[in-house]
Amino acid sequence: IDEEESRALKRINETPTEKAAKRQKLDEEVEELKRHLQIVPNEEDVVSTEATPLALKVPVVDYE
Repeated sequence: IDEEESRALKRINETPTEKAAKRQKLDEEVEELKRHLQIVPNEEDVVSTEATPLALKVPVVDYE
């Protein structure tokens, strides 16, 4: 409960500049995610999304 209260107080005490910066950062993240999503309709008239991976992990194998 204390954690929730501290987050609420922090949100209340944010300045308009901080709120604007936070909103801008969230908007940029949303735009970045939208660039990697593609809406793909299928035969059953159900809309689904396909995402391209943001980064590919290459397995590291240690041959000694």
